Formats: sequence, C-alpha cells, structure tokens
Amino acid sequence: MKALSLEEKVGLMCVVGMPSNEVTEEVKKTLTSRHYGGLGLFPHNFENEIQLKNIMSDLNYWAKSNLLLPEPFMIAIDEEGGSLANFTEFYTDVPGNRAIGLANDPQLAYASGRLIGSQLHELGFMLNWAPVLDVNSNPLNPVIGIRSFGEDSELVATYGAAYIRGLKESGIVSTAKHFPGHGDVDADSHVELPICNLTLEQLHERTLKPFKAAIEAGVGAIMTAHIVFPNILQSNNLPASLSPFFVTHLLRENLQFEGVICTDDIEMQAIKNYYEPEEIGVLAVLAGNDQIIMCHTRHFQEKVCLGIVNAVKSGVITEERIDQSVERIRKLQNTMLQYHEDAKVIPQSAWESYAAQIAEAAIVVHRDPLQLLPLHDCNYIMIVPETKQLTQADTTFNKAFMLHHYLKDKGIKVEMVYTSMNPDEAELLEVERRIKQADAILQVTRNAHMFRNQLSLARLCAASKPHVCIVLRNPYDADELPEESSVVLVCTSGNESMKALARKVSGLPVR
Repeated sequence: MKALSLEEKVGLMCVVGMPSNEVTEEVKKTLTSRHYGGLGLFPHNFENEIQLKNIMSDLNYWAKSNLLLPEPFMIAIDEEGGSLANFTEFYTDVPGNRAIGLANDPQLAYASGRLIGSQLHELGFMLNWAPVLDVNSNPLNPVIGIRSFGEDSELVATYGAAYIRGLKESGIVSTAKHFPGHGDVDADSHVELPICNLTLEQLHERTLKPFKAAIEAGVGAIMTAHIVFPNILQSNNLPASLSPFFVTHLLRENLQFEGVICTDDIEMQAIKNYYEPEEIGVLAVLAGNDQIIMCHTRHFQEKVCLGIVNAVKSGVITEERIDQSVERIRKLQNTMLQYHEDAKVIPQSAWESYAAQIAEAAIVVHRDPLQLLPLHDCNYIMIVPETKQLTQADTTFNKAFMLHHYLKDKGIKVEMVYTSMNPDEAELLEVERRIKQADAILQVTRNAHMFRNQLSLARLCAASKPHVCIVLRNPYDADELPEESSVVLVCTSGNESMKALARKVSGLPVR
C-alpha cells in the first residue's frame, strides 16, 4: 500500500466499464487515466465465447503489463441466471432465483451457484455481482421480481447462502445485493429513486436476514442499494448507498461485515439525477463504501475520481480512510486468487444434464383441478404475449420463445397466437375468434398481475375451452387466474426450462 500514490489508491476503489466489444487503445487509455482497479462487463461487450475469452485474456495481460496496481485485475459481471444471464447464446442456461425458490429444495440453489460458477471459471472470471438477496415483498416491484428467491426472508437467506457456497466451490467470489434490501419498493432504481417506507425494526424482521446469512456463508462483497428510507431518520434521507448509517453503522458495525462494500452503479438515474459526479464519490466513501461502480460514461467517471482525490487533499476524507478500503480490496483480491486455485468445477461436458436436472426440479404444477395434465392428443392453441424489456436488469426479453417447438417434438400439436403484453379489445376479439377452432388452450402469462388484460384473456379462454396457464415470470399471476384453469409455475423462460416443461407436460419421464 505504501508504494501506491493517492491517485492510484483512489483508482483502485473505482470500477468502470467499456463501450466496445474488444480491448481497444481507448479502453486502455481510460483504465490508465485514473488507475482504475476493476471493470464490469455487460452483454453489449461480447457476442460469443471466443470473443469474451479474448477480452478476458487481453484485459488481464494488459493490466499485468501496464498497471502498477496489485493483481488480479478485477473483472466482474452480473451473472444471476434466469432473466439476468449473459451467456445463453453459447452456454446452457440456468433457471432464475424465483423458479429455484419455488422448488422447496435449497440444494438447487447450491447447484445453480456451482453451474454458474463453473461457467464463469471457464471464461476466466473470479468475481460475480450476484446473488440477489432482496426479499420481494412487493408484488409490484418492477426491477426485482423473479430475480429474488421469494417473499420469505428465511427462505431467501437459506437459498442465498447455498448459492454463495456453490459459487465458492467453483472458484468464484460472490457479491450479495442490494443491501439493505430492494424488494419492498415499486420503482426501478435504473430510472428513478425508489422510496421504501419500512422502519428499522421492519428491516431487521424482513430484509436483513439474507445478508446476515450471506456474511456467515463467507460472501466476499456486498452491494448497496440506491433507495431512500424516509422512516429511518438516522439515514438523513440519503440513499442507502450514500448513507453512513446504512453502510458503516448497520452493515459494517452492526452486522460486522469485514469484506468489501461496493455501491450499485452510481450512473443509475436514482443517483445521477440528484447528485453531481464530483460529490457522489465523496458521499460514497464517507458512507463507508470501498468500491464505487460506474460503468458507462468516461467523463462522469473521471469527475467522480477527481472529486474523491480533491476531498482527501482538502481534508474532507482522510487518507487513512482510503487506506482501509484499499486493504479490504487487497484481501478480496487474495481471496479471488485462492478461490480460483481451489476451484472444483463441473466439467463442461456435464453442464447440459446438470442444468436439465435443475430446470426439471424447478417446475411446479400449482393446480390442475380438471386433470388437464399431462397434455392430451388434441389440437391446442398457445397464446403468448410478446415480451418487452421490463427493466434494464433483463437480458432475456429479446430471446426467441421456443416452447412450441419442443412441444411439437413431443408430438403435441400447437398453433401459435401472439398478443401484446397488455392485449387490447381488438386482440381479445381476435383470440376469441381463433380459439373456436381449438380443442384446448395453452396460455403463457408474463406478469399478468401487472398487465391485467392478460387476466381478461385468461377468463375469456377458461370460459370457452379447457385452459392451461404457464406462468413465465412472477408467480403472483396464479392467485388471479381462473380457478378452473390448470396453472404451471415456471418463472423463467430459458430454453433449458422450456425443454424441461415440454417433457413434464407431455407426460414423458423426466431425466
């Protein structure tokens, strides 16, 4: 640490991104300009495995040759599985947290962590910005939803800890998010600043248990949330990510977390709309964060970094405070190397069968009052709402929907009808016309409890024909669908889950 200048130490605390799909001279110049200590990768950075491996290799080689900062260079990614998955174009997909949480088997969370960790290890990653440990207690939450293991804090704690152990087994350090909990809001921090009305007592009862369990499980880092808690006066109405009460008092002192605390991306509108870049980094450090994540705009990043350096030079932040964060980051880097060395990965040849077992175990038949399952030898119409990106934390919205192909492979005749997410009157009339020709109806729902015309469509269908609903996002749809309808909870839409669903509803033996 003594060998590092103030600028280098501050740079080590900052994690940025890159706009390109290769490590260009401009990317290298950006990393050098402020001695940035880490980089986050996103779907726009790569299209295939070879390209991603080249990026990882180029970054590591260049950092080792050109940066004076300690190794390893931190390269991270949000790889949660389910709706936030980055490798589905070239690796087998893994069901999301909500699907796994419904299966009543924490071992599936461990298996998910092991498989995702094995994929990350194959690509050269050592750090994952996962798991999500938010307790999704607000059904209208637009950004967490199926990314959460569920609505019960004990369940989320148990499954989250199991996932962390699975990642560790495969050599990956985990990052629990979003402290102190992003589940009880109805706004998306990517686009606005959410408000949570829970009291401190309610936080302890409802949202902090998963983070306590994560700490006990050896989580390497914890990411703080951009959420305001007006009923917790000690926060001084600051977002949790910028609040000394939440970061230092609650997480560092009360929960006794000794690892790295990082912000969620401070270029999200929840922060960027309310604070100048020069003050955001200063507030983040004063709150107690060790790392500031900002992955999009070079000019913004430089202002944040310079703001922290100037705050130290002017005495607003002590250099001792900076040294504390650098020491924690160094320990995390050592942990990353140790985990990588001790990794026991799942062989790539076994990934598909491993994912299939998780997917099959995670499918839940919620109800089947008229005994419509397994599907019969008749003519089905399948109604599918064409999905749209519901939040920036979703990488699957534009993936092809493949269930009907897999059903046809099982000998089940399916005619497709597509609607919008919230079908209007004209679409309802068209569906009513089309279903007259069918023997039975399969209806896919995607957050019908929010896009409520999907429920109107379900009532129309259930009144006309035998009706099976396949819930692909939040499970809350089940409570509002017609009582006579069969309901299958999948809560994820990856190909591996669609294959498993086709096997299950066709009545064929599962693997």
